Amino acid sequence: MKIRIWGARGSVPCFSKKKNHFGTNTPCVELSLGHERRLIFDAGTGLVSMGNHMSEHRPKDAETINIFLSHFHWDHIQGLPFFKPVFRRDAKIHIYGKEEIEKVFSSQMITPFYPVPFGALPAQIEAVHLESPEELLGARITPFQVNHPQGCIGYRIEAEAKVIVYATDTEPDGGRLDEILVSHSAGADLLIMDSNNSLEEEKDRKGWGHSTWKDCVGVAQKAGVKKLLLFHHDPFHDDEQVFEKESLARKEFPESYSAYEEMVLEF
Repeated sequence: MKIRIWGARGSVPCFSKKKNHFGTNTPCVELSLGHERRLIFDAGTGLVSMGNHMSEHRPKDAETINIFLSHFHWDHIQGLPFFKPVFRRDAKIHIYGKEEIEKVFSSQMITPFYPVPFGALPAQIEAVHLESPEELLGARITPFQVNHPQGCIGYRIEAEAKVIVYATDTEPDGGRLDEILVSHSAGADLLIMDSNNSLEEEKDRKGWGHSTWKDCVGVAQKAGVKKLLLFHHDPFHDDEQVFEKESLARKEFPESYSAYEEMVLEF
């Protein structure tokens, strides 16, 4: 099992020479299960880079591309219109997530915002409303609710005797949703979790739907997670600030790391 980060930034791509290390693309995470079996989590601008890579390394046999969306906020869907496989007639793309997937992309890809309507894309695209665990490519993907405005889905992925949890865009609610996150993260080999806010910013951002590194460490400790990946970095935090976040987290949970573009983790 291999994890590759294509985009780890939140909200909006915001280029700066001071952000080169962690990158500026918005969320996209690839989980490779080998033999051209992969799952993709979120379709932020990182998906564009991934699509370019896939086009350069196309498999001999046609591949069904599986994309799991956490929610429909702009930074998590803005890469799909520029994802090269959507323009291939032989490409099959399944998009999993909440209801209204087709409506969301059909509304996004219209005049004057985009020249090609969603329904006119050459690829064979199927929307899948996900409410219960899905068995796919030898993996079990379990969706669960996390605390974010307008709703957001976290995912627990179990495959090859390993557990990966993807929990972007979440804020502690002090109750039921915190318990759901901890229970679905139990014993995970890797927890990928939103760490957008600094401790200083937290007070002024109540209700924004994001966490701090300290929140992430708390979940990791309660759930008995082996490794923590801090994710969804604030677009205005430079490399120095993200490194500092990582350093602070490691003091309380040594196996803490900040996600960066093209980071690869193997299990």
